[in-house]
Amino acid sequence: AKTMRLNKVLREFNISLDRAVEFLNSQGHEIEARPTTKISGEIYQVLSDEFQTDKSKKVEAKEVGEEKRKEKESLRLEREKELEDKRKQDEKQEVIRAKSNLE
Repeated sequence: AKTMRLNKVLREFNISLDRAVEFLNSQGHEIEARPTTKISGEIYQVLSDEFQTDKSKKVEAKEVGEEKRKEKESLRLEREKELEDKRKQDEKQEVIRAKSNLE
């Protein structure tokens, strides 16, 4: 059976130490409430069955955040292009000054 540290599993499933320990105790699995506690593959599977939805929510939130970041970046690039085009257009316009003499 593969063992792993509890803190790695907590990060993976996006849950707190207290929540995981409390759930495992309610299922009849006694573990120490320390992040460095090693858990077996069986306990990992129990946590996975219960908290898989939390993991998928974490992944989904990360994807949404990445999507928003890309959208903001594209808007920023578009805005920079508009400003650059406007600056070039302003450079092309010539200033015409009229001079008149009154007699």
